[in-house]
Amino acid sequence: MFQLTTRTVQVHAFDTPFPLLDAADPLLWWRDGEGMLGIGRALTLTFSGPERFDQARRVWKSVADSAHQLGAAAEPGTGLAAFGAFAFDDAAAVPSVLVVPSMLITQRGGRTWATRVIDSSAGASVEDRLDPDRIRAEVDHLLAASADRRARRAAALAADSVATLHPDADAPERHAHAVRQALDLIEHGTLQKVVVARSEHANLPAAFDLPSVLERLEAAYPSCWNFCVDGFFGASPETLVEAHRGRVHARVLAGTRPRDANPAVDELARDLLTSPKDQHEHAFAAQSLLDTLAPHVHELTTRGPFVLELPNVLHLATDVDAELADGADVLALVAAVHPTAAVAGVPRETSLQTISAIEGVNRGRYAGPVGWIDASGDGEWAIGLRSAQRIGSTITAWAGGGIVAGSVPEQEFAETSAKLQPIRQALAG
Repeated sequence: MFQLTTRTVQVHAFDTPFPLLDAADPLLWWRDGEGMLGIGRALTLTFSGPERFDQARRVWKSVADSAHQLGAAAEPGTGLAAFGAFAFDDAAAVPSVLVVPSMLITQRGGRTWATRVIDSSAGASVEDRLDPDRIRAEVDHLLAASADRRARRAAALAADSVATLHPDADAPERHAHAVRQALDLIEHGTLQKVVVARSEHANLPAAFDLPSVLERLEAAYPSCWNFCVDGFFGASPETLVEAHRGRVHARVLAGTRPRDANPAVDELARDLLTSPKDQHEHAFAAQSLLDTLAPHVHELTTRGPFVLELPNVLHLATDVDAELADGADVLALVAAVHPTAAVAGVPRETSLQTISAIEGVNRGRYAGPVGWIDASGDGEWAIGLRSAQRIGSTITAWAGGGIVAGSVPEQEFAETSAKLQPIRQALAG
């Protein structure tokens, strides 16, 4: 039986995480110059099916309870922590995962910590392997090697390393058909809202470098959650739920305007704020989050809807803050609120059945929860939007939009194209 032992030490700050990432298996959670990156794997846990969240909670609690921390964890996201990515629905073939890195580097508030994680049941001296000076030396070596790594990646980028997303030839027609099916169900009262998504695919060249793609994503979308876990990566604008020392935060996004090259942001924002269709769509998403979060919190407050500006789109947004009431860990909150109406629909179960019937292809981890949890049960989780999954030499990217009464199929397809833009541009260099 394994037993994880960790030690956290403060180390020198760095300017950017991307040269430190493992090209074969990058682990990243980054926003506004802060976050976490992982190097290597000390432990990988996999889950599937309708009990995946409960399984993950039980197993993670067991891992955390049996782990040993030398010294104290400094901040949330230091010490024992796992990166996670969960499938959108119960039927997904792709597993849901929690990944504990061998080395976790956390940067917050201008300070940086390194947490080394080992299996202390494997023999050898724990104290020697987790000596603070040895950990700092490992980090110094990683930082020194990152300059070489960056040079190699620059050379790779100069070679044939770009990838191009392609829709299927009949993608507009198939998507329009799915939207019309959804509108028929809404008209007959079966649904009030459902999110219809589609995918595009890219074949990867031999010189493809995922950390470089992640770096371009972060440069274009620094205020989004830039993530990579088990080949699932993206730049999500939507916080599913955060829990830090009893405080809970979430953000709902629903109602969208593509920006394209249109500079008239104020006009687009006014249109969003005054559009009955978009206000209606947003209200469904916000209420679904409030209803599912409420049993776990008290002193719940909301702010919005307001317009969130991103380089490719504008969104209607509502922020939610609360106090944790029942001692639940962040995965319990994730399980309670996923999937929100922002990515599924209203009613929830009917919308999930409709998505399965009309989209034709399982979403995998797209629109599923992605984030991290630490040994105390705190963590940050986003909805896996503006995202793609790498499997071998192919990438599949997804985007969707909420369908309500009044939705227009051609406009919905244009919205998905705008939402695919972050991945498309990052892949293209």
